[in-house]
Amino acid sequence: MLISFFCKKGGVGKTTTAVNLSACVAAQGKRVLLVDIDPQGNATSGLGKNEYEGPTVYDVLIGEAEAREAVVETGFGPLNLMPTAIELAGAE
Repeated sequence: MLISFFCKKGGVGKTTTAVNLSACVAAQGKRVLLVDIDPQGNATSGLGKNEYEGPTVYDVLIGEAEAREAVVETGFGPLNLMPTAIELAGAE
C-alpha cells in the first residue's frame, strides 16, 4: 500500500498527518517507510533524526546513494525514515 500527501499550500497538516499516520500504522505492526521530501525537514526532525549525517533523499535523487542506503531506523518499531536535507531546496 502506498499513501502520499501532496498540497502546494503550506500549513495544511501534510507533515503532521504523515508522521502520525505512519506511527499509527507502525504501531499495528506494519512496516512503514516515511520519505521526507520537504527540505524543511519537519518529518525528519519530528522523528528525532535532525542531527542525521548519512545519505538522505537528496543523495538518492541526485544518484549519489541507493535508496536502501538512505533508510534509517527511527526506534519506533517497524517505522523507518528516509530523511531529507536542506540541499533539497536547490534541487531541480
